[in-house]
Formats: sequence, structure tokens, C-alpha cells
Amino acid sequence: MGVKRVALIVFVALISLGCSAGRPKSPLPVPPLPAGRSVFFAPVGEFPREDAEALVAHYNEKFGMAIGILPSLALPREAYDTTRRQVIAERVLDAVTATYAQAADPASVVIALVDRDMYIADSTWNYAYGLRDKGHLAVVSTAHLDDGLLGNRAQRLQKMVTKDIGILYFGLPQSDDPKSVLYKDVGGPLDLDRMSEDF
Repeated sequence: MGVKRVALIVFVALISLGCSAGRPKSPLPVPPLPAGRSVFFAPVGEFPREDAEALVAHYNEKFGMAIGILPSLALPREAYDTTRRQVIAERVLDAVTATYAQAADPASVVIALVDRDMYIADSTWNYAYGLRDKGHLAVVSTAHLDDGLLGNRAQRLQKMVTKDIGILYFGLPQSDDPKSVLYKDVGGPLDLDRMSEDF
């Protein structure tokens, strides 16, 4: 084999490796539905039940999941910070734990849904999209999902909820891939828009 032919083969191989390295990662396959586990949505405050119902329909189509909707929970006074005019994520989860029997069952994932601006007391962030706790509880706020010019509120909400379902229900780890719905460093609407809804 001539020197030029060998050089050409090596060059093509290097180009091929470079192209492969630049390709986006394939999404993780959706795991089978965990046996003996359930997911419930808990509308809190004035969160519209029809929005929760739309999420139920979405996940039934996407994953074949049957998700329950718990009775709406009035926002407790102690869960609202009148100085900051924000809901306190930890106290919403405290109220969820105190109200719903499902929240005491580690096999049940309960995701609270609020439409008020929210922050995490144990954080320096100005606001938060969500918080997970105890391995099976979460709260998601829709207050900042309309931020930015190009974002779609419904799609952003689905991504936040899908992330919680992936972690709490399917038991998947968070990801360093900014295009994964499991991306661990969501800091604002642009991060949400960059994410897909694939694991």
C-alpha cells in the first residue's frame, strides 16, 4: 500500500472521529415503568386543575403513565413570605407532607404545582423553578416560565416536571448534557429552551 494511500486512510479516520465527537449524545432510552410506584400531581393555591389534567394527558401519551391528581391544596399562610412576596418551596412541601397520605409513602411520587413566584429558603437564588426532597417529593413553580421572548410556557413546564419524573420516579441521575431534560444546572429560561424533553 502506498504512502499516499495510507495517509489518506488516516486522514479520513481522523475526520470521522472528529465528526463523531461533535455529534449530540443520543438520548437515554425510557426505562420500563417501575413496578409498585405511582405519581400524583398536587395543585396548590390557584394552580389551574386543567393544567394538571393537561400534564396527565401528556405523560399518558409520552410514557404510558397513569398519573393521579390530588385534591387542590390551599396555599398555607406560613408558606408565603410577605416580605419577598414569594412562596417558600420547603414549606409547600411541608404542607404537602402534612396533607396527603401519598406523601408519606416513599413509593408514591408527589409533585406539587404552584403558580406563584417561589424561592428556596436554603439557597441564595432570587427564585426557583422547583425543589425535590426526600427522594419522592417535588414542587414546581410556573411563575417564571413565561420569561424570555421565545419560550413556550407549556413546554417549559413539561420539561421541569419530566425532570422530576425522571429523577424521582424512574430513578435516573442528573446530567451534565445541557440538551438532556435531566440537565443539572438549569439557571434560567434559556437553559430550559436548550433542553429537550428526552432523558
